[in-house]
Amino acid sequence: GFQLTDPSRGNGQTLDARNRTSGNGATVFTDSDNVWGNNTNADRASAAADAHYGVAATWDYFKNVHGRNGIFNDGKGVKSYVHTGSNWVNAVWYGNNMYYGDRDATTYLPLTVLDVAGHEMSHGVAQATSGLAYSGDMGGLNEGNSDIFGTLVEFYANNPSDPGDYLIGEKIYKSNPTG
Repeated sequence: GFQLTDPSRGNGQTLDARNRTSGNGATVFTDSDNVWGNNTNADRASAAADAHYGVAATWDYFKNVHGRNGIFNDGKGVKSYVHTGSNWVNAVWYGNNMYYGDRDATTYLPLTVLDVAGHEMSHGVAQATSGLAYSGDMGGLNEGNSDIFGTLVEFYANNPSDPGDYLIGEKIYKSNPTG
């Protein structure tokens, strides 16, 4: 079988948080045919594939543009937890991991899109390099920095189905006609 572990990027993994609010009890996504999801929310692997792609694109951006080998520049990948919480409309870098909420029933899609993944992973790079406390003005700088890098990742990936733009998370809205 196959699992969402990326040996070419420090063995980073994408795990199913199983709608829990932490990584406790999470399992690495596995598959028998290496086809990940079907681009619908009904298949839990769809969100996992999106998050895994976003982390890979962000890793490649930081490595190829800035010479950085992973978030902590130690060659090690990190864990991404998808399906965090129930109807949790957020994505966060917390501790040394990324957590992605699914969506709500009416407005949002899973928060695993490319620029959001780039944004969250950039919080990790800021944590590893800048010492910015996530509070007050420093927290604002951290958010702005992550928005900029999330956008740069989207342009770097040069993906025709999600071309670079100056919007963060535009593809998480169900009713966004341009998303």
